Amino acid sequence: MTVPISNVNLYATRLSGHRYMIHTTAKCKTDMPSACFSAFLRTAPDHEGYPHQHATGQLVLVKRGILTGCTENHNWLLQPGMVGWIPPEHTHWGKGAGPIELVVLYLAPERCARLPKQIALLRATTLLTALCERLADTNVLLDSARKDRMLELLLDEVSDAPSDGLILTLSRDKRLNRITDALMHAPGDRVTLAEWGRQVGATERTLARLFRRETGLSYKDWRYRLLLREALTGLADGLSNENLADKLGFASADCFNHWFRRQTNQTPKHFRENVSGTAR
Repeated sequence: MTVPISNVNLYATRLSGHRYMIHTTAKCKTDMPSACFSAFLRTAPDHEGYPHQHATGQLVLVKRGILTGCTENHNWLLQPGMVGWIPPEHTHWGKGAGPIELVVLYLAPERCARLPKQIALLRATTLLTALCERLADTNVLLDSARKDRMLELLLDEVSDAPSDGLILTLSRDKRLNRITDALMHAPGDRVTLAEWGRQVGATERTLARLFRRETGLSYKDWRYRLLLREALTGLADGLSNENLADKLGFASADCFNHWFRRQTNQTPKHFRENVSGTAR
């Protein structure tokens, strides 16, 4: 499905389906404003997506499902009730897990000056959600003045929205990169930092200091954040507690269940229902 962007400084669309990969590419002509844009939505259940960037800013509200994404230095995850902000000309790639419903707004660069210069994950307020929904509703015609007022309010809400912690910062240090790459490939490995030190040629103390400096987290906290990201994505994809316990290195499904409840204050079953939109 291709959605052409009209000659305006805001474009909003609603995307829904099962396991979508979002890929966006700027298609602006020199005689058209920078908001001219096309968005492509395609099914890609086993595809990680291609690195890309676009001329506009992108605001993504997740209504259902899980959206994971990457940049050169970060991995991130959006679940229902969260908003992702991607600045103009910022290379990224990502995919959806489970049945997914998104509201996506594209903002012209001149509208983005007061928003973060880096990708940000935010918790959507009730007002922010309502503004995204209304701006994306093609059944409601808004005149330019009203749209501008709503957009200004939206920008205020995005600027003030509380941030969310589901970002994994990646290191520029080659030794840490070997560790984080291995953990992302096999998140269930229970290798201690001392064991990693023997493999990469550094002391446990040096690696602990590097993790704090490069990622802002301890080794344990970084790994737990990775496990949580993998758990949320797996649950959205319908994996059982037994599957996830095996994948993430837990001794049993009960152990995974208890850990997940400590991390999220909800059971895996409750999360599955919420993320799929089947909760009662």
